[in-house]
Amino acid sequence: MDTILKATLKRQMPFLIGGTITGIIMKYYYGFLFAIVVNSIIWFIISVIVNKYYWHYTGFRDELFLFRKYVTDRNKTNTR
Repeated sequence: MDTILKATLKRQMPFLIGGTITGIIMKYYYGFLFAIVVNSIIWFIISVIVNKYYWHYTGFRDELFLFRKYVTDRNKTNTR
């Protein structure tokens, strides 16, 4: 695996896990649509704050890299 991809996944994994857990809890009490919208907003804010102050990183380089990697891998599998 690319070293950039490993570093990106390392930074994003806590947010994915936390978002999944809180999303399940919120879905149970408030419903699916509310849980998706509110949980996404909450974890986006948390990730921006953590990335800014802990990783000293601002911007969306990681997210764009993961998206581009997904698109290129998907295009490779679709062309075969």
